Amino acid sequence: MPTAKTALPSCLNVGILWGHGSIASTAAAAVDALRAMNMLAAMRPGGAQPVVRWLWLQMPHERDATPPPVPGAELGSEPLDVVVIPGWLVPTGPQLREISRRYSEHFGAMLQGHLQRGGLVAALFNGSSLLAHCGLLAGRKAALPWVFAPSIVLQSSESGARTADVAWQRERTWQRDGALWTTASLQDTLAAMLDLLAQTPAAELAQAASHALLFDPQRQLTATTAMETPTGHPLAAGALEQARRWLQDHRNEPYSLQATARAAATSPRTLLRWFAQVHGETPQDYLHRLRIAQAQALLQTTYLTVDDVAQQCGYNDTGSFRKVFTRVAGVTPGAYRQRFKLRTSRKQWLGRQGLPGTDGPV
Repeated sequence: MPTAKTALPSCLNVGILWGHGSIASTAAAAVDALRAMNMLAAMRPGGAQPVVRWLWLQMPHERDATPPPVPGAELGSEPLDVVVIPGWLVPTGPQLREISRRYSEHFGAMLQGHLQRGGLVAALFNGSSLLAHCGLLAGRKAALPWVFAPSIVLQSSESGARTADVAWQRERTWQRDGALWTTASLQDTLAAMLDLLAQTPAAELAQAASHALLFDPQRQLTATTAMETPTGHPLAAGALEQARRWLQDHRNEPYSLQATARAAATSPRTLLRWFAQVHGETPQDYLHRLRIAQAQALLQTTYLTVDDVAQQCGYNDTGSFRKVFTRVAGVTPGAYRQRFKLRTSRKQWLGRQGLPGTDGPV
């Protein structure tokens, strides 16, 4: 069944603060998320132009501070949709507070106006200190790096904002509160950025990029590899783990509750009861999720037809596969492929080596 083509969003404009001491890894990770979205957009019909543009926002007296070697695009007078604060590599809280004070003098009004207009902000690592100094973190939930958290909380309380203090989410690696995203460590940058971008008109491209760039336990288990054991190494496991591993290893074969129970050295009735109590679903439902995760990867990365994908994932009847896929994924296989594909068209793959909006071969 043909699927409707998804229209590409209008261009999203992103500004990234940069100056002396700015953390290069967070800025580069943010840019990599944007570049991945442009690459995926170029693979779609009508995707000759990038859907995301960015520029470096520098302090007037810090023009000599060289950003990471990834060029930005001059946006002219167009308003920004997203502002990214990459944080600063500093050893102490007082130094961070001094940097935040200087940056707030130049960027404070811009950040306040940006949020009032409905813009989004990612304050990465200790970049949240700038929001705190501007009074924009007061009354918000935030993920904060523990080493700078006391200083950032103090800044927020001293900002003069007439709302409650910042609510430090100590067990969160990153946090969204309204239009603000904050992170507690450098390694959480990509997940927070992609979640932010998933709230924009380019949401489908952000979601497709997240499938490839972020760790996905089910994809790890179902991806085709040269190894026979999806979990990597044998585990000393109980009956339930034995059942899960049996389903993983035999996910492309017809489902049999009796065979699964035998592999777990227990009765079918006992297996059903304990599997539901621990995992909240039946062994067959778990198997369906494994198969659909595998199908999603194949739809995103191969040219296989839906019929072929169904066969490779253990479904002899394509109609049944479509029903299960739609129930688990929320869309049909064809619609999922159109929205989240991670490969170019067959014509482009066979013909051109480079695509507009990318840095090289696809």
